[in-house]
Amino acid sequence: MSRGQRNALQPELTDSHCEFQNFARTHSPTRLMSSENTYSLSREHCNLKYSDILPQNAEGYPATREFLMKVVDILLDFIKSTNDRNAKVLDFHHPSEMMRLLDLEIPDTGLTLQQLLIDCSTTLKYQVRTGHPHFFNQLSCGLDLVSMAGEWLTATANTNMFTYEIAPVFILMEHVVLQKMRELIGWSGGDSILAPGGSISNLYAFLAARHKMFPAYKERGLAAIGGQLVMFTSDQ
Repeated sequence: MSRGQRNALQPELTDSHCEFQNFARTHSPTRLMSSENTYSLSREHCNLKYSDILPQNAEGYPATREFLMKVVDILLDFIKSTNDRNAKVLDFHHPSEMMRLLDLEIPDTGLTLQQLLIDCSTTLKYQVRTGHPHFFNQLSCGLDLVSMAGEWLTATANTNMFTYEIAPVFILMEHVVLQKMRELIGWSGGDSILAPGGSISNLYAFLAARHKMFPAYKERGLAAIGGQLVMFTSDQ
């Protein structure tokens, strides 16, 4: 069902009718919510859109605050349900079923902040709870809430760690963390880099090994080696 078809079956959200349409009681990430505890915005803000809050609207902080606080409520409820051993790790549906449950149609106009809250709650309802005590996977396992809070902070800061000029605190933090990591493996000095994953780590290791064996390669290229580089690896 498209969003247009769904809206045709539901009352329009107006200033006098800005209820969450009992959504939280049936679609909340935690099924334990009371009818009074919903994610409904106030009547003053329920029909607002992206252009009505910061940074587009310099006077939009009250609406911005209420919207983000509701988002935080959704996230906290998801965290609570994620740590409930009696809750499902996944509310599984086959792709064809999921397409009927979700409204993935890209609209031509912006949605209201209230609809965005509904979409956020729906997204988490059908998401795998990777922080659940019964979830085990080769890439994801558990959720450290302190680290999660740090990720909220870095996302809010929205800073690229290019130079000290643009990210002074984060640059110094990176320097201290890398220094500590070198100390843990017994190195008193040196340089370091944070790798985002296994594949790029292997590439870094290859480049470091090449530079150790053929330091002239960096300035003079393959011609400085006088032969073909060979790398041994497993057949896996």
